[in-house]
Amino acid sequence: MNWKRSVRVLWLCNFMVSAGMTMVIPFLSLLLWEMGVTEHHSLSVWTGLVFSATFLSAAIMAPIWGMFADKYGQRANLIRAGIGMGLITGCMAFAASPMALLALRFLVGFFSGFITVSFSYLARVVPRDHSGEALGTLQTGSIAGNIIGPLIGGALSDLFGFRPVFLVTGFCILLTLLPVIFWLEKDPVVPQTKENKASFKEVFRHRPLIVLFIATFLVQIAVLGVNSMMTIFVQSLVGHSRNLAFLSGLASSITGIATIIGAPYLGKLGDRIGQEKTLPILLVLSGLFALPQVWTDHLYELYVWRFLQGLVVGGVWPALQALINAQCPRRIQGRVFGVTASSRFLGNLAGPTAAGAIAGFASISAIFALSGLLLIATGAWVGSTTHDRAWREDMKEKIAAWAHRLHIRH
Repeated sequence: MNWKRSVRVLWLCNFMVSAGMTMVIPFLSLLLWEMGVTEHHSLSVWTGLVFSATFLSAAIMAPIWGMFADKYGQRANLIRAGIGMGLITGCMAFAASPMALLALRFLVGFFSGFITVSFSYLARVVPRDHSGEALGTLQTGSIAGNIIGPLIGGALSDLFGFRPVFLVTGFCILLTLLPVIFWLEKDPVVPQTKENKASFKEVFRHRPLIVLFIATFLVQIAVLGVNSMMTIFVQSLVGHSRNLAFLSGLASSITGIATIIGAPYLGKLGDRIGQEKTLPILLVLSGLFALPQVWTDHLYELYVWRFLQGLVVGGVWPALQALINAQCPRRIQGRVFGVTASSRFLGNLAGPTAAGAIAGFASISAIFALSGLLLIATGAWVGSTTHDRAWREDMKEKIAAWAHRLHIRH
């Protein structure tokens, strides 16, 4: 199987899906206003509900789609996600009320997970000594889409209105089915037998996997919490500027651009020296670059720290995925990546909620302190568990070697 071609195909698909799904972000609250939600508090509540509904249903369904992948393969899982997400997103153009839009956003979460499934597909087909490089490269596709999507969505909504953008988004997602069907090879599936039957009990018997699931959840809280409050924080630095949306968008885009630069190189580095060594270091460095943002008083200073943090954050997700892939048996790989996806979606859901609560009780800058300390603590914890496991494996090998020598002597 030509795994490099698979990386290129999925990079294009991830770019299109990410760009499509983020096209609606700039005007979602404006669409709710147009539907009649004009009171400020109600608008904030409805916007939060509409955003988070997809993450909640996606977290519920991800393990079930993992079972589907173990039986039929991740290529079939990609086709399933593309059809469901594309059709339901297109239907949002005809939502007549906030409740209808909320229901459709919740429903699309049941079929979502294209990005996460694409990582799982590559983990199956790429040689393990190249997994960091491949996953790091793939991540740049979704990040590039996240940067370009809001710009395209904002421009299209200004030209044609809000609702046609949903149709464009749905069409973009459905269009990804063509390269998946015609250019992507079917991934191997381990036959399920009575003696070799996959189960979630086996997934949770692996302590290293549980550590990585929790780390995925915590990283998403740290990263998404900050991103959700970026506009408010930038406003605290520049005041009520006319180009506030552009300045806050630039703060997020700078991090994304840095991630695109750093992810492939850090993935290769992890392949060379070991992902278990690079992941704790990247997490701690990311936290250290987040903490100075607490005391940032100037916008350009914020941009510098966001860029530096983006360089190292780019290597975190590929390292997590590569380690999860290395730890899980092939027959339960779909289930393992399903739980990984749930951990990520739950982090996406909890991050903005926690950030909003902290900003309300303390200050907006305290969010950066939470993010930095959480990343540092996660890195230290992952590093300590990895070190303990490596030490135990080393001792087992030494004891086995001594026992073998004694056996030969006697």
